[in-house]
Amino acid sequence: MSMITEVELVEFDHEIRYGYDEAGRPLAVPRTRTIRRFGVRIRTDEGITGDYVTLWSAPPLAAPQVVAIARSIIGCRLTDRELIWDRANRNLAKSDRIGAGAIDIALWDAAGKAAGMSVSDLLGRFRDRLPAYVSTVGGGHGLGGLSDPASYRDFADHCAGRGIPGYKIHGPSNGDHRAEAAALRASAEGSAGRSDVMTDPGNSLRTLADALALGRVCDEVGAYWWEDPMRDNAPFGHKILRDKIKTPLLITEFVRGLELRMAVALDGGTDFLRADPELDMGITGVMKTAHAAESIGLDLEVHASGPAQRHCMAAIRNTNYYELGLLDPESGNPLHPPVYADDYAEDLDAVGADGCVGLPDRPGLGVSYDWERLYAANADRMIID
Repeated sequence: MSMITEVELVEFDHEIRYGYDEAGRPLAVPRTRTIRRFGVRIRTDEGITGDYVTLWSAPPLAAPQVVAIARSIIGCRLTDRELIWDRANRNLAKSDRIGAGAIDIALWDAAGKAAGMSVSDLLGRFRDRLPAYVSTVGGGHGLGGLSDPASYRDFADHCAGRGIPGYKIHGPSNGDHRAEAAALRASAEGSAGRSDVMTDPGNSLRTLADALALGRVCDEVGAYWWEDPMRDNAPFGHKILRDKIKTPLLITEFVRGLELRMAVALDGGTDFLRADPELDMGITGVMKTAHAAESIGLDLEVHASGPAQRHCMAAIRNTNYYELGLLDPESGNPLHPPVYADDYAEDLDAVGADGCVGLPDRPGLGVSYDWERLYAANADRMIID
């Protein structure tokens, strides 16, 4: 049985380019901001390597958690994923546990390579093609050309014209419900009934009253769902939203822990649940949430994009859409670090004529990482053995 002998943590720089001002106008001199991301490589005594590079969720406290978990798994069998997950869940219970995600995903990648199977095949595949929605960048941050309602309308029209069945906006994200509502109305006009529209203020609305105002617009345009409208995640306030607004509510992106997500659902705080392999303790954590949601008749929507998300969604019945993002009509996918050595991509071209994205079909996650490029990006490397 293959044993884990070494874990490598690679922290690297990702430069984000801001080419626009808050009104969506091109800057004469683009601005840049550097953020840190990290990757994990798990090696075994039989020469098997499991890899994963974080795409979205690499806060400062995640890397130390990776180190702590890595030290505890040296000498474990590659197949001890459930034991490793349980230990991390218990030992990091006073933290957000985000660092466990990359470890778990890398373990699944290694297991798939060892078995000669894709992760979705190991999980038990339900579908081969994943219906996709475009998830936009937030307007007014300088990451792209989305800013006023017309820009959201035009992008919605463009995406619907390409046959993409869903379009979700991250609006101006400044807590102004009127601006959010204007962007949503414009998006519905642009889609013209050809695609489902959703909105995600990202917990930016300050009050229940503001959330109710946006919710009424969701009902007006027939939104498919609305997501994380207000800053608090308390089930009581969200139950009021569910009672007053017809559009299905989707929260728990900002709720950590399997038990807490299910408690929100059982307390009536949401219609759909969220889970993310990077945020919620890996592929194992997402599948636990999906099956728990299924047991009480709820849908589980996988958060964000990436190979781990695709394999999870392929193995989940009670889910609807793959989140393709974060996209912009001018800058493409500005937040997504360039980490692949193959042709894997998260952009409009990834969507086929059927409105779906496909699955990487090689063993494990099915993608190849450009480690030499990451090592050259001001990387800090640590070996735990």
